[in-house]
Amino acid sequence: MSTSQRTETEAGTYRTRVVRTVEDLAPETGELAAAAGASEFYYGHEFLRAYEREPIQPVHAVHYIEVLDEDDRVIALTPCYVQGDPLRALDMTPDEKALLSHVWHCSDTQLASTRADDPRVARAIVARMREIAAEEGLERCGFINVATGSPTALALAGAGLTGIDLDTRYTVDLAALGDWQGYLSSLRYNARREYARQLRRAEDCGVKITERVPDGDEDPASLQIFEVLMANVGSAGYYSKERIAAFLRYTRKGARILEVTMDGEVIAKAVVFLEPRKIHAWAGGYDRNADAASGRPFSSYYVLMSAIIKLGLRAGVPTLEGGRRNGDFKIRYGMRPQPLQAFMTEVRAGA
Repeated sequence: MSTSQRTETEAGTYRTRVVRTVEDLAPETGELAAAAGASEFYYGHEFLRAYEREPIQPVHAVHYIEVLDEDDRVIALTPCYVQGDPLRALDMTPDEKALLSHVWHCSDTQLASTRADDPRVARAIVARMREIAAEEGLERCGFINVATGSPTALALAGAGLTGIDLDTRYTVDLAALGDWQGYLSSLRYNARREYARQLRRAEDCGVKITERVPDGDEDPASLQIFEVLMANVGSAGYYSKERIAAFLRYTRKGARILEVTMDGEVIAKAVVFLEPRKIHAWAGGYDRNADAASGRPFSSYYVLMSAIIKLGLRAGVPTLEGGRRNGDFKIRYGMRPQPLQAFMTEVRAGA
């Protein structure tokens, strides 16, 4: 199913086309993110297909907006989802929905466009989003998890959307570090000593770390640790072990699973995404209460984060996207904060 509409601008004409499934996207959208400098995973067909088929948070409708230039070449792709506010970040009521790009489980939303510096692109996308939101009976639409001060943020503000502070994500410049010792050397003395102490104690306890590709049939019970972490930090319900297991069936190319085990028991776990320029620490879980109750002389979180960083270094990607939340730990251990904003607009009735 697709619809097509021409959006007029002062300087010319861009056409927007909306499709409702990944399978109807123009074939060239599969390479668009790489050409546009956007996340090749979050804007690639594998992630989009997986989230369309098995969303981690409820999605009530999906609309993919393609922007085509005067020669009918696709120059932009914006995935939009009718969804709620599971993190209570937009002050939406429990039953309220909005048309948002990207999904909440993407922390790196951008205008995936080869002409992102052309203000007509953002205006065309926003105009079409308003129309879709009105057709869906929604009061608001916009973009979430946009890096503050980024070209995307400036373009959306120029298109009439209002930016509000939303969250913070954290990154590490792996290219500047070179290897694990380079990472440790970049830390302050006390942090470096503490990290080394934690990992030494874990090694003394026989802790093992394994890396694998999702096997296509992950046991939901093995993913319970993700739910435990989110409950411990006050965001119960953000992850569902059943939904993650189903989602992972469609991400076997880009996803990796890291497991930290001790005496045969999984004590920490992460799902990371690899793309040519980044590794994304997408979902992680450990039980700090179990760490304390068991008397382990180390934190399984330190071991898990070290495994993610080491994987990124081995893969040779220049950037680690360390995710959101737990900012005190991440800053102490060398991650740089990147504030995130939402850019929202009201939808006129009858638009």
